[in-house]
Amino acid sequence: MKKDMLHSIAIKCVSSLNRHVKKEGADVQKMVLGVEIFLHNIPKLVLTVLISALLGILPLTLLTWLPFACIRRYASGLHASNNIACTLTTLLMFVAMPYLMQGTHTNIGVLFLVFGLVGIGLYKYAPADTKARPILGKAKRARLKKKSVIASVCMLAFALVLRNGAFYVLISTGAVYALITVLPATYTILGRSKNNYEQYE
Repeated sequence: MKKDMLHSIAIKCVSSLNRHVKKEGADVQKMVLGVEIFLHNIPKLVLTVLISALLGILPLTLLTWLPFACIRRYASGLHASNNIACTLTTLLMFVAMPYLMQGTHTNIGVLFLVFGLVGIGLYKYAPADTKARPILGKAKRARLKKKSVIASVCMLAFALVLRNGAFYVLISTGAVYALITVLPATYTILGRSKNNYEQYE
């Protein structure tokens, strides 16, 4: 979907929605951006779900994606440099890896170890912004840091409720993915600028 067309559709959707929520200024722009991101990701989402379903691993894909999405919602982090790279990375992370990890199990001790490391990493490095989307405001960053750690704890609790060693592996993997996207080392390896908010504060 072309960028101009996507932006036009997003504006129409937000205009319709805003008749009810009545937002103004920056809030409207945030809504437009959110709708654009959603529309931009639809083809990638459909492709991922379709391939996962054809391979018979859709539940495994969802179990890997859920902790990644929940933590990343607050922790933010790096994005792929273009749509093709994003699609290929998504397929690798949420289709290829769950497919290859079928039948792999781990125990509750490893689960706690992984989530302990994820929690510490998030507490130290989250939220992580990008040049295009700096996270402005010390209070906002502190709030997002707290919520990202809480999200990781919630995903640990979710894994414990399932009580399944194979599910532990997938849920842990998704959480590790989210952590990797906020690590300074990842930014350095990929040549991306970090702490972009410093340019504006």
